[in-house]
Amino acid sequence: MEGPGVAVRIIFVDETDSRKLSLMSGIPGTVEELHALIKKCFQVKEDFRLQYFDTDFKEFMNLTCVSQIEHKSTLKVIYLPASSLVEPHIDEPFITLYPVNPFDETSTCSEPQTSSIDSSCDDRQYASAPHSSTSTETPSGLSPWPKVFFELSFKNAAFETNGTYFNPGPKLKGIVLNALAQEMVKYTKYPKDYQCEEVAAALTRAHPCLGQLGSKTGFWGWKQSLKYKMQNYRTKLCRLGHPEVCVNSLRNKRKGQGKPAANIKKPKKAEVNYIPLHPKGESTERLEQERIALLTEVKKRDNEVVIKAKMEKTFSYRRQQIVEQRPMIEEFKNQWPALFQQSEVNAEFMRITTKPLQSTFLSELDRFSDKLMQILQSRGGVKGQKIKNAMMITDSCDNINIKRECILKVLILYLNEDPDSFFKDYVASAIEDAEKGIANTVMGIYTIRGDGSTKRDVGIVIEGIKVMSNLDCVILAFIMLNGLIYALDLSFPDNLKNTFEFIQKILMNFDGHKMTTKIQQLKIKLFERHVHLRTVVRFVNVCHLQIYRGVLNVLKCVLTVT
Repeated sequence: MEGPGVAVRIIFVDETDSRKLSLMSGIPGTVEELHALIKKCFQVKEDFRLQYFDTDFKEFMNLTCVSQIEHKSTLKVIYLPASSLVEPHIDEPFITLYPVNPFDETSTCSEPQTSSIDSSCDDRQYASAPHSSTSTETPSGLSPWPKVFFELSFKNAAFETNGTYFNPGPKLKGIVLNALAQEMVKYTKYPKDYQCEEVAAALTRAHPCLGQLGSKTGFWGWKQSLKYKMQNYRTKLCRLGHPEVCVNSLRNKRKGQGKPAANIKKPKKAEVNYIPLHPKGESTERLEQERIALLTEVKKRDNEVVIKAKMEKTFSYRRQQIVEQRPMIEEFKNQWPALFQQSEVNAEFMRITTKPLQSTFLSELDRFSDKLMQILQSRGGVKGQKIKNAMMITDSCDNINIKRECILKVLILYLNEDPDSFFKDYVASAIEDAEKGIANTVMGIYTIRGDGSTKRDVGIVIEGIKVMSNLDCVILAFIMLNGLIYALDLSFPDNLKNTFEFIQKILMNFDGHKMTTKIQQLKIKLFERHVHLRTVVRFVNVCHLQIYRGVLNVLKCVLTVT
């Protein structure tokens, strides 16, 4: 039904709270549109359904069609049971805060999108309701670091008008911090300093009324409060039995580490899923049975699909073993032989970091290769001569993998590290010496060559054990080793610490906010563009300065003559 000047009576809760709704454009075409209109005009946040007063039965009936509404009809708002009235639970998504506005007695709406209702806000009235995150959430937490953490609509109008900051009370501040912590914990249980700073900055940037006077940044207090709140939140998660937090509890620490801050096991290489929860309905005992079944499946041919499914299912169990027990490599390889296959190294890296390993590494290395070669060849001195001699291989070889290997080894030289201490070359005729050298290697890549320069075997050594062998090339072995470092929760080797930092923070783009000075300088050179243009601009500025000085000298001469 449509017509100008339609008015209806809206009853909230009981007869003592009724309001008039004037619809200048008539009644909307559907019940859903009317529902949304009432919600907007009266700023109703809870879910509800509508009933209309039936003249035949003299009682309220459920509204199913707008044709049941007439001019001066009476509608009743029936609130639905909502989780928004319950205290937020630890497992719920984060909450959105909004001020509870007192309702005026009359609301007039000329269009469904507009309302002339006057709203006022009491600083002490708040409500909290569940809010669904805009990012796609999965049980294992496969989510990137978010851009916006919190939505708060309060006191911003007053701040924009007269610049008045709002100092929330302890209760409201606790609600805000709880909401932020609930959202942050979905991405990391141990946020770093810059991550807390990003969250605090996002809060005050979106809602400047929450800025803090007396702080250089305007949000230092929020940042510190967030750190303490995350500590309290981890305590709650530990009581609930979350494995990533329980692993650092005092009862799980070894002898001699009876302090809360001793040997904290947390993501140190930008891992997203460090110790995830078990899949729903699974227990440690059932996952152990899956691991035993995997030992049989690995021996079958063309069984990659089954192996991948079981490895995906046992991911949480495997991570708990690695982080909590720290097993020896030989023992762990016997328990999980499927993990040391090329396809599963890529899959495990994807589960841990949510980013593909091999494709990202190769594409980024190829993207930076030309610029890297320019930077590496600019090095002078004895080391520069070594670099130039090594780079000569790239000019005479058409094999892309050999070129990548050459660039990698030259990069190691540029970063003042020794590639020969990591890449071991052996001859097939002296296989006994090769086996002894491999057994004494803590971490590295070996190559066994046959007659001439042909490669018979390329593999990876960790703790003196051949964990992978018969790989196609050295660059592939280096990629697989990088994946195994993440999969086995190992530290980067000390003799190639700078190189692996470059791989992690520049090529793979993991946690690049804080770098060593050497890697930071290389990054600046790598991303430096239009060098010649800047040189030209600098030259032009010098010329302008000389012309300006010449003009001043001429003016001085003229003034002297006059």
